[in-house]
Amino acid sequence: MQYIFAAVVIAALLVVYLWIENKNMVVTNYLLEQKKVPDNFHDMRFVCITDLHYNQYGKGNARLLKAIHESKPDVILIAGDLVVTAKPKKIEVAYHFLSELTKRYPVYYAPGNHELKWEHSIGCDKEFYQNFLEKLKKLGVCYLNNESLTLKKGSDTLIIRGLSLPLRFFVKGKQKVEISVDEIESLIGKTKEDAYEILLAHIPDYFESYALYGADFILSGHVHGGIMKLPFLGGVISPSYELFPKYDSGIFKKGRTVMFLSRGLGTHTIPVRVFNRPELLCVEIRKC
Repeated sequence: MQYIFAAVVIAALLVVYLWIENKNMVVTNYLLEQKKVPDNFHDMRFVCITDLHYNQYGKGNARLLKAIHESKPDVILIAGDLVVTAKPKKIEVAYHFLSELTKRYPVYYAPGNHELKWEHSIGCDKEFYQNFLEKLKKLGVCYLNNESLTLKKGSDTLIIRGLSLPLRFFVKGKQKVEISVDEIESLIGKTKEDAYEILLAHIPDYFESYALYGADFILSGHVHGGIMKLPFLGGVISPSYELFPKYDSGIFKKGRTVMFLSRGLGTHTIPVRVFNRPELLCVEIRKC
């Protein structure tokens, strides 16, 4: 009986811990210093959001919005999966969140695999997806589905590109599909040497190709930090069922390219996080 009681207590404590772990995000701040940062964009601050999946931090996402406001961003970047494909009826959660953001900030939103499935009428019909796009436009959200936007300050240029890979790149339990620089360019165009390039690319697996493509600053998500993090080993499993994925979370560098891989803010299919709290990123760029 003593052992049973101890087991019940431990199980209850574990449940409480997991609830706290899932419901209490952290804000991770990065300072990115690069020679290529244009003078007129020096000290620009970005709040970076991925994989919210309708998750809510307080009523109407009040705690999340408070954390964003306290970070004092110039721009909001969203690298996909604000929604859950199988739950289109919950879309009002995303709309409310976006409406609050667009009251104060420019919002640039690239799709993840969940939005991409809607585009292909998986989990919804074509009319729903078109209504989704129209609502984003009305809210003032700039939705970058293999599109780019150019920001100008004086003689300086900053380009934000939203990469949407075909569904075959989001494989589960199969050999990873490779992508070339030419394929990336065919989707979103070539980078410009005289511009600072930000790439919103939901899936991080192709970081080396993104770097060869010429992006300066990449925001990715998708992996949810590997669901559970183990000391020295990192994230345990990716959405494609890859054990101990190379890219789980954090900052990665190749040449002059830097990728920020967020642990994301929500869960869906595997609704737990272990030693892997939800994460809101804030990145400030500076010329060095």
